[in-house]
Amino acid sequence: MRVERPPKRRRAISLTPLVDVIFLLLLFFMLSSTFTNFGEIDIGAPAGSGGTGVSPKAILVVEGEALKLNGAPERTEKLAAGVQALRERQIDSLLVLVRGETTTQQLVTVLGILRTVPDLQVTIAR
Repeated sequence: MRVERPPKRRRAISLTPLVDVIFLLLLFFMLSSTFTNFGEIDIGAPAGSGGTGVSPKAILVVEGEALKLNGAPERTEKLAAGVQALRERQIDSLLVLVRGETTTQQLVTVLGILRTVPDLQVTIAR
């Protein structure tokens, strides 16, 4: 006596695992991305001799989060007011020295603040 198996039925593909994988990927990319503020600055080409030829009358040292304006410690929030006080004393050129572990974002933040001060020539040096 020969017994035949009943034919196998094909099960429908379940989309639940696919939705779970897509949800996990979405969570991964959302949580692994950075949410920092990026600024945009305009950088002009130097003059033919390699600089503007104007000697700076004030110095701003950027060293990580620490700022020193003409040797005095300065907070980032009060930088615009400090530089504006220099502008009122007819100081129109500023040398920004980048030191230590300063990140590009920290430099862009400082340059964004300095851009708000009218008629200020900024030179960057490392």
